[in-house]
Amino acid sequence: MFANVDWVYAGSVIISGLVVVFAALVLLWFIVAVLGRILSGIAGNSGRKDNTSREEIPAAAPAVQQPSKPAPMPVVEEGISNEVVAVIAAAIAAMSGGQCVVRSVKRAGRGSGGRSPWMAAGLLQNTRPF
Repeated sequence: MFANVDWVYAGSVIISGLVVVFAALVLLWFIVAVLGRILSGIAGNSGRKDNTSREEIPAAAPAVQQPSKPAPMPVVEEGISNEVVAVIAAAIAAMSGGQCVVRSVKRAGRGSGGRSPWMAAGLLQNTRPF
């Protein structure tokens, strides 16, 4: 079966094929890198003003905040610990970017179809169109 095979020719075909494939990969990598630099340069310069003509503006003195009264304790459903309430409040404050008040915390019930909120969110995420 392999008696009539020219091993030098087969080896040269394999090596030339590998060289062509890796050369194409390097070329594609180079094109993507150059295109990325061009597009990031365009995106970076479109919203930026010239820094040479900008004057330094002194910062205003920070306003002294009056101590505010503490927020009322949220109404918490039985079985939810204070640590969970603190984590929920911290997550809401981090997502909203400002100060907020948690007024109540209660367990989410089963929605339509008997799915938990996590199941419904996963189903929504996995079936959302592109």
